[in-house]
Amino acid sequence: MKKSLLSVIAITGLCYGASETPLSIRLLTSLPSPQAVGSPIGLVPRIENSAAGMHVFRYSISVDGRPFRIVRDFSQQTDFVWNPVLYEHDANLRVTVRNNKTKDIANAEIPFRIIARVKGSIVAVTSTSNPLIALLSAPPCPEGSQFRAGFRRQGEEAVSRTASQPCSGSRSNNVYVAGMRADTGFQIRSEVVNAGKVKPGSWIPFRTGLLDGDFPAVSIPVPRASGSTAADPVLIHSISSLGAGKRPMATDMDGNVIWYMRNADFLTRVLPGGRFLVLAEGANAANDMRRLQVVREVDLAGHVIRETNISRVAEQLEDRGIHSDCKKDGKECVSGFHHEAIRVPNGHTLVIAGLERMFPAGTQGAKEPVDILGDLVIDLDEDFQVAAVWNSFDHFDIKRAALGDEKCQGGAGRGGCAPIFLAAQANGWLHSNTLNYIPSTGDFLISMPEQNWVLKIDWRNGKGTGKILWRLGEGGDFTAKSDDPDPWFSFQHDPGFEPAGSNLLSILDDGHTRFKKDPKAHNRGQVWKLDEQAHTATLVHNADLGVYAIAVGSAQTLSNGGHTFEAGFIDLAAPYGRAVETSPEGKVVYAQQVDGTIVYRSFRVPDLYTAPVK
Repeated sequence: MKKSLLSVIAITGLCYGASETPLSIRLLTSLPSPQAVGSPIGLVPRIENSAAGMHVFRYSISVDGRPFRIVRDFSQQTDFVWNPVLYEHDANLRVTVRNNKTKDIANAEIPFRIIARVKGSIVAVTSTSNPLIALLSAPPCPEGSQFRAGFRRQGEEAVSRTASQPCSGSRSNNVYVAGMRADTGFQIRSEVVNAGKVKPGSWIPFRTGLLDGDFPAVSIPVPRASGSTAADPVLIHSISSLGAGKRPMATDMDGNVIWYMRNADFLTRVLPGGRFLVLAEGANAANDMRRLQVVREVDLAGHVIRETNISRVAEQLEDRGIHSDCKKDGKECVSGFHHEAIRVPNGHTLVIAGLERMFPAGTQGAKEPVDILGDLVIDLDEDFQVAAVWNSFDHFDIKRAALGDEKCQGGAGRGGCAPIFLAAQANGWLHSNTLNYIPSTGDFLISMPEQNWVLKIDWRNGKGTGKILWRLGEGGDFTAKSDDPDPWFSFQHDPGFEPAGSNLLSILDDGHTRFKKDPKAHNRGQVWKLDEQAHTATLVHNADLGVYAIAVGSAQTLSNGGHTFEAGFIDLAAPYGRAVETSPEGKVVYAQQVDGTIVYRSFRVPDLYTAPVK
């Protein structure tokens, strides 16, 4: 990496005690200021006068004099690639270093200017590090108008579009254009919308590059039939084969790759405007694990918008009575993120993390002291700082063991478990895999497949009691109303209300309980209509998906009233995932298959800028 020594400022430590000379740090940038919009800038710290001990680094950015926002919280990872917001501005960049042993802290700040990529009336299209993504840059447009990009394949008339963004009147407009096939000629133009009228620019040619790396084969085992919707033609596949080089990707209805994430991160949710929440491998200060130790928000190009790690989050949980140090007393341990991160309307992010706790012999039938793996739901604010936490040990009956007596083995999260540190194995008590936020009350649903239950939690945006309001599933608080002799789901995935605010809950029934009784049983796509006052659950959609996945999956309602369900882990020996679309009547009308990998979830969307309801 080429470094500019002109872009350096050093600031001495804020506190010190272990060394006579205070800790100090310098901050270097890979490119000198100024740089054009869309230029990634490497930030590299240089420590001076440091005593022995582990050093962790935090990066924060201030834009145009506004308050600093954390983009990466304290981490052993030293350098950081800053990806400035896509308009011209003056930024201040700050790195904070902390010696975890001595508690010395030091800061360094530097100014940096981002300038417009275009001048006058010029419109430019620039390649990015992702061969399927272009950056369109255009001059300012009148305040009160909206700006977007249109694009189409060479020789075709149909135009796709990016999300609209407000014109500022003075700043240039820049947007990532995504949703294009590899090695194909396209045309891209700017579009300004004012009072419903579109002012298009001239078409600019752009050719996408070749796919970067190995991608799984995609096939269409069930071609689109009558009843399939054309309104949601993009499938985003969350590939969960971490460590195998597989990456999240999007395909069109014919199975062509039209986008992929540069890193092999674990995609949990799609956000509006072309952003994503992911769990990722990465360094942390609490243990030597790397698997799912990081939670990030990233953009279409794979740039990190903000990031934190499990050790930094665990530090903040100490003040809330959760003993996070896995090596300190061997009784309790915050072990790692797993399965889920969602965005809620106030800009906060809810994530699930594992919490190990040692219990005496006799607990859950154990003959010796036993390690039990529970779950935390952690509320992270807009800087990814802990705002609130829900602890399963405080609210769920510890006497109710996992229904199948499942075990999690020590190590890096085998079998979908969070990492285990306190014993050679732990009871896989809950294995929570999904969160769903309820806007009307600020409560959330949490899916616990090892219990075959979906729980509603009194959360009230972090101000509730945390009590369990109800349990949905066999043996829970609802009476099932259905003609099916075996209506209840088991080892379920992705339950949630959609449309938001409705009483309709979509869910993938993996069906482990039924499969044990009938080896020919398949996964089912279900929708339940809940009456929370009468505590009745009416099964209104119960589609046989024609396959049996042993784990993972998702459920989603489509714009035409049909549904799509992901059966993500079919065939243990040669795994593949299948996204199955069903009509409102429950008929399978389309299926897309991704071979040679596990698909944790899939999302059907109109484009890469529009998020599904859940």
